[in-house]
Amino acid sequence: MLMNVQRPSFRLLMVLFWSCNGLVGLQVARAQGDTTGWHGQRGGLVAPLDIPLVLAGNFGELRKNHFHTGLDFKTEGREGFPILAAHDGVITRIKVSPFGYGRALYLSGPSGITTVYAHLQRFAPSLEQWALERQYQRQQFAIDEGPKRAFAFQQGDTIGWSGNSGGSAGPHLHFEVRETATQRPVNPLFWGFNVADSEAPELTGLWVLPVQGGRVNGSPRPQLISPQSSTFRIEGEARFGIEALDRLNGARNRCGIYRAELWVNEVRVHAWELDTLDFGVNRDMNALAYYKAWERTGNQSYRMHRLPGSRLPIHDAGQATVSMMRQDTTPILIRVWDVHGNIRENEWMVEWGTDSSRSGAPLDYAYDRDHTLEKSGARVHVKRNTFYEDFDFPLELDEGRGIWSIGSRGLPVAKSMVVSLPSVMPALRRGATLVTQIDRNGEVEGVLTGTWASPGSFEFETKACGRFELAVDTVPPSIRPHRRHRTESEGEVVVRNFGELRFNLADDLSGIQSWEAYLDGAWMLFRWDPKRERIWYELADGLHAMNRTQSLKIRVRDEVGNEAIWSGAVRFE
Repeated sequence: MLMNVQRPSFRLLMVLFWSCNGLVGLQVARAQGDTTGWHGQRGGLVAPLDIPLVLAGNFGELRKNHFHTGLDFKTEGREGFPILAAHDGVITRIKVSPFGYGRALYLSGPSGITTVYAHLQRFAPSLEQWALERQYQRQQFAIDEGPKRAFAFQQGDTIGWSGNSGGSAGPHLHFEVRETATQRPVNPLFWGFNVADSEAPELTGLWVLPVQGGRVNGSPRPQLISPQSSTFRIEGEARFGIEALDRLNGARNRCGIYRAELWVNEVRVHAWELDTLDFGVNRDMNALAYYKAWERTGNQSYRMHRLPGSRLPIHDAGQATVSMMRQDTTPILIRVWDVHGNIRENEWMVEWGTDSSRSGAPLDYAYDRDHTLEKSGARVHVKRNTFYEDFDFPLELDEGRGIWSIGSRGLPVAKSMVVSLPSVMPALRRGATLVTQIDRNGEVEGVLTGTWASPGSFEFETKACGRFELAVDTVPPSIRPHRRHRTESEGEVVVRNFGELRFNLADDLSGIQSWEAYLDGAWMLFRWDPKRERIWYELADGLHAMNRTQSLKIRVRDEVGNEAIWSGAVRFE
């Protein structure tokens, strides 16, 4: 029977750096049985959807370079469900973007909280009209502003309709609760929405991470120990991590866990809890994740120790490097919670040993210092605290393929590095040069732009390590009328029995930077959906004339300046 013993065991040598943030007392109290602030303890909000609430994603889930800061409510694979105001309030921010939250509303109430509703299909009529007017005034599609007039709503009013806009991968509602004063997101499930959850989290493995020449089961490499493997051996020092996830009733989506604890020999040596987050340090999700496993597999892999460069206010203990003063057998317990209080735990027995003949080589670079790394004409400027702990940094050129390895893919990055890569190829210097990031399969997974710092050196910034290649993009974007508008003439389109004028828009490499359209010389609003590779004008805007031919010109640029123009005639019938 494990007990909540708070004093260190004489048999353990533990290096612990305790956190000073204000959440510690709350977290420790919860571990001792005080559940103040847990699920169901707060009131004042109603659900933003009047359908059965099923989650596709939850608060604190690990996402690429960030924590998920809200709840993703499924909408039965459809768009158009009414979105309800969760409380009385005033719309303080309206956002329209082809990326991220897409069409989003921010509703601030008198109780000091703001709720966010994202990926909407459309807003309530008064909000829709305001947004449309701003788009035409500013002559741009994307807006992010706070209305000066008061758009007030009461709890339960329809403020919009669900959709799939922005970076959404499918129809759903992204819903957040934030503290208005700080804009820090809080776990919305504290308000007791009727989300069925009787399932305990899944704890699928214990990561053992040798340090300072330590070994696990005879290997210096990290090992994932399954829950079924009851005993393993560590020589020297090690840190720990876990693979764990949560599933809720009604869906098999892999969600994140709420709290995790590490106990060694009946002493709790580390814990963290995701009750509130901070956008200012949200990228430090990469410091909580066991990033090498997370980046490679996408599994919810967490560290059970704090990296020295992490700024996350979620830990109630700092680093937790554990070793034994003598050979012994010790229980290691992991306990994980979801926000509804369901618990899963597993215990492993560790055979400890010491071997003074082994000592790990020190890492090349200190994380809290500036560095300039140079090799074969390449240069990387690394500012202090770019990484979360001391690090090695390979900088190699595959001369046969022209691909640079800049750091290791499994190394998480907190802020931008400035990279200069050499090129003696005249075609690169003359063309629209960019940098492609290459994945493990040799495919392009990202594109970065930059500038020629000198005739033979191309400079760019990146927040990722991996493999990079200089490339040239000389191909302009492709723009073409939707097939239902086409006529026998390449330069003439007709819109019949259709609520929009649509063009297909795509770019094969650098991506779309900007677009603009003019009807008989007057600017007109074309919406953009990069997921569907289309832009369109909605006839409801009322800028067009019926049953007569008008001139239409659309100009599109990609990220490196290649330009495409469609110019012709359009007739609305």
